[in-house]
Amino acid sequence: MSHRRSRSGRSFIAAVALSLFALASPVALAPAASADPPPPETMTVVARTSPDIAAALGGVPAQALPDVLTAAGVPFEIEISLSSGSAPDSFATDTVIALSAGGPGQLSTVQVTMPAGQSSMTTELSYSAATAGIQVTAVSASSPPLSATTASFPVDLSLTLLDGGAAALRNGTAGADAAGCTTVDAAHPMCGVISLPRGAEGTVALSLGVCPAGQTCAPGALVTQLIADLSAADGDIYTRTSPARMTIVCDKSICAQNGVRHYRALWSESATGALLTAPACPAKGVIGADQDFCTDWVSSSRDRAGDLRLVVLFLRDVRGTI
Repeated sequence: MSHRRSRSGRSFIAAVALSLFALASPVALAPAASADPPPPETMTVVARTSPDIAAALGGVPAQALPDVLTAAGVPFEIEISLSSGSAPDSFATDTVIALSAGGPGQLSTVQVTMPAGQSSMTTELSYSAATAGIQVTAVSASSPPLSATTASFPVDLSLTLLDGGAAALRNGTAGADAAGCTTVDAAHPMCGVISLPRGAEGTVALSLGVCPAGQTCAPGALVTQLIADLSAADGDIYTRTSPARMTIVCDKSICAQNGVRHYRALWSESATGALLTAPACPAKGVIGADQDFCTDWVSSSRDRAGDLRLVVLFLRDVRGTI
């Protein structure tokens, strides 16, 4: 919602003292012209998930959602706000604001116009390439110019929304790449296949992205993310003896060395938390009493092409890689 802040112009009347020897004729003093209001002092820019995607995932636990969930070519939004001190402010005239992000791709929108008298505006845009993190910077064409930058957020390779009861989720063929992970090769070295035999509540988001900054993933590794509501009115949908499952398919170009038991998944139940090593499961298809997720070596294998298929069992929404 836009807010307006009005400034009343001020006129200044100069007081003049006349001596006894002043001219007999009176002197008329005109008020000075009103000065233009000063520009706002501060600009802020905040990036958010597209309202359509956020609405679709409205039932998902808040801790499972990143501030911005997007992928290459998928819309997200930014809100630009102006203020003076703690109060909303605005430009006196329509003002152009340039947008930039750097990184390997380009923004779909590089310029917007902030209407005169408006303290905030929201615009939708997208970014053309996957990256561990970008920051959108806005710079106004006012004098002096104002600038602000969003917090860093990732842009995934792909993002797919599925109904929680979709057959692909229930029969274990839902791929994080939106194509069932049918192509895993040196150019597409990793993918995750999700199996939710009892489905999920509402809408499920599957994404495939690059390794987060600061994490030690395998060279070239990608991260599969599942965001879903895996609880029902009578409790959790999945249990330690009947868990959900992700099969991380890793191309032999990066997972060719050593046997299956050499590998453990890197895992997080938080949308932004550090990826931690998933411990070994105590038995096939079972999560230990002191575990929330685990690497199921017994169910893991190599296929005929030599690619690794590493199985991880879990109870709640997750991010996983190797």
